[in-house]
Amino acid sequence: MKTQSLVSAVGAALLLTVASQLFYITVVSGSENEMLRPLTWFTELFAFVAVSIFALSLSVRRPEESLLWAAIGVSGILNLLQVGMGLSMFAPAMEAGESEPQLFATVLAGAFFLYFLAKLILGAAALTAGVGLARNGTGWGKGLGVLAAMAGLGAIVLNFLAMVDAKAWTFPAGGTGTAATASLALTLLWAERSRSQA
Repeated sequence: MKTQSLVSAVGAALLLTVASQLFYITVVSGSENEMLRPLTWFTELFAFVAVSIFALSLSVRRPEESLLWAAIGVSGILNLLQVGMGLSMFAPAMEAGESEPQLFATVLAGAFFLYFLAKLILGAAALTAGVGLARNGTGWGKGLGVLAAMAGLGAIVLNFLAMVDAKAWTFPAGGTGTAATASLALTLLWAERSRSQA
C-alpha cells in the first residue's frame, strides 16, 4: 500500500471505532437484541487490527513521525486486548458469578484499565498531531489542530484519573477519549491531504 493510503486507512479505522462506540452507547446498551453487542465488538476488533498494523507500518515508513504512529499502533493493540477480553471472558466470568462473585468484576476492571490506557495514549497522539497542525496548517487546519490538541489534553488527564478511580471518571474519560480519537483521525486525514497538495 502507498503511504498516503495507509494514513487514510488509519484515519478511517479510527473513525469507525468512534462510530461503533457511539452506536454501542445509544443503541446496543439499551437493546434486547443479543446479536448487536458481539457484532459491534467484532467491528471494533477488526478496526483496531487495521489501526495497529497500518500505524506500525507508518512508524517505519515515516521515521520523523515514528513516535506518533507507534503510539497510535500501541493504542490499537491495547484496544484489541480489551475488546478481546469482552468477547472471550465476559460471558464465562458472568456464568461463574455464583461460585466466584468477584471474577466478573475483576475481568471488567482489567478491560477498562486497558481501555483507559489506550485512550490516554490516543490523547497524547491527538495532542501531538494537533499541535503540529496548529503550527504548520492554514485556515481550518489550524482550528482543527487546536481542537485536537485540547481534546487530546483532556483525554490524557481524564483517562489517567479513570485508571486511578474508574467509578468516578469512567464516563468523562470515555467521552474525552472518543472526542480525542475523532479529532486525531480528522487531523491525520487533513494533514495528509495538505501534504499531498504541497
